[in-house]
Amino acid sequence: MAELQFGENDYKYVIQEFSKTMIGARYTYREILSAERVPFKFQTIVDRLIVPYADMDMMLGDHLLNMTADDKNKRIFENLKAKLRISIPQADGSYTTKDMPLGALIAIDPEEKKDYFIQEMIISNLALFGFKL
Repeated sequence: MAELQFGENDYKYVIQEFSKTMIGARYTYREILSAERVPFKFQTIVDRLIVPYADMDMMLGDHLLNMTADDKNKRIFENLKAKLRISIPQADGSYTTKDMPLGALIAIDPEEKKDYFIQEMIISNLALFGFKL
């Protein structure tokens, strides 16, 4: 499968709706902490709970794609009701897009998902509001 090529700011966005917030998966944790549009509470969760177990320069999508069942950050993302919008390569060279919860992605064999690309993470605003720090 050919390597995907991206511009510097592709998949780096924040879209807030009434019930959910969508964060582009090519943000690094360092960029998430400095982006004005990222909800402050999510920035606080990243700073206090996620970054101690992850590299600041790691992209959100790479971290989620390589997450294992025993990863210390898995529970945090599950409590935020994180869903992922993923591009999955097809045999004909095209991609299909699918939304799936983090647990379903973790259950997939690492060899099978090596060519997957996470476009965005979708978190529940209600779960974010109710998250206790």
